[in-house]
Amino acid sequence: MRRLYLMRHGKAQAGMPPGGGDLERALVDRGRRESQRMGAFCRDQAQPPTLILCSPSRRTVETCDSFCEGFGEELPRRVVDGIYMGSPSALLYAVAEAGGSEPGVILIGHNPGIHALALALGRHGPGPAQRRLSTRFPTAALAIFETGIDDWAAFRAESAALVAFKTAKEMR
Repeated sequence: MRRLYLMRHGKAQAGMPPGGGDLERALVDRGRRESQRMGAFCRDQAQPPTLILCSPSRRTVETCDSFCEGFGEELPRRVVDGIYMGSPSALLYAVAEAGGSEPGVILIGHNPGIHALALALGRHGPGPAQRRLSTRFPTAALAIFETGIDDWAAFRAESAALVAFKTAKEMR
């Protein structure tokens, strides 16, 4: 059994920073706090993440840092260019390529791709979580999926079942 955690980056600066583009948008204090809370929540899961895959954007890298602070340890991390604004198929490819036999992988990315992938994976799961997931995927939200595969290379959308969907607001 493997677990996939999909997390949207924490709350970031609105608009483009002076002298930088979208890739340079930083987290705001709220985004750091919410990401730390999600890290603490994941640490306490029956099968916590063992590998982080994240986009190269500043806000996702900072989300990873804050997540690890809350988790209580630095997890192995791979920055994958294809996650930045990646389509659901690009995100699935990133997991299949980098996940190997890790029991728990957390992918930290962006909307709309992260939400679209969560919707594709979340067709099988508890009704209330699935209904909440279907409406929106706010910053620092987390969707957890289980799959019976032995290796992430075999991961397909139809092999996943939604376990939980948590928003940062619920973690306060």
